[in-house]
Amino acid sequence: MSLFVGPLIQVVRGLIIAAVSLPFRGVFAQRRGWLRLWLLLVGIGILSTSAAAPSSLEGIVYTRLPLWYHAIGLPEMLVQTLAFSVLVALYERHPEGLLAVLPPVFERLVRALVSASLAFVGYAVISVAFALLAGASIDAEQSLSVQVQGLFVGPFLINFVLAFLAAGGLTLTRRILVGLGSYVLSAAAILTYQVIVLGSPDIAYAAIAPLLPAIAVWLLVPKRDAAKTNQPEAKETRHTL
Repeated sequence: MSLFVGPLIQVVRGLIIAAVSLPFRGVFAQRRGWLRLWLLLVGIGILSTSAAAPSSLEGIVYTRLPLWYHAIGLPEMLVQTLAFSVLVALYERHPEGLLAVLPPVFERLVRALVSASLAFVGYAVISVAFALLAGASIDAEQSLSVQVQGLFVGPFLINFVLAFLAAGGLTLTRRILVGLGSYVLSAAAILTYQVIVLGSPDIAYAAIAPLLPAIAVWLLVPKRDAAKTNQPEAKETRHTL
């Protein structure tokens, strides 16, 4: 149960951090504001927590956890808080948006990642629906195993690449082709994985599972007017004449 509640708790946790940080946003925009925020998070949120949490001073004193257990989780927390601090400082310095100050390829990468991630949600919804219709019990530990989740690696990469290539905008016809390509390639990837790794193909699942993700990818491809697409060619023709 905690595996399903965990992502929701992260959202609530993020809202709390944002709420308590809001009065200090002017400080974060200053020079080395990221360092001040990071030291604050490390000092209060990691090393000097009120509870005896792992990697904290009280955790070392009042718990029976070995020192290696406290040390092994510290690098991950330091990197997470550092990345958070840097991103917050960059956002405060560039309120028009981080993507506006980065090379265009970063915007395409972000669009592709969002599209592929939302498509992944579609696979989760259909997988749960299949399990409920089949009367199978949903085991969180088994569902999140590497073998089961590996089924979606191929479709995720396929949708990411398609969304990246189409991030500049396409006409309606080409957007439909991207959606169809997502469906066909993802269905083939799922069927291949089932045969090679899982040992038995499920044609019904392979045919239905990519439907919602393909629709999501199609809807998230930016629109481009066909008239604007042909406009440069018209200008070039007039210049040649």
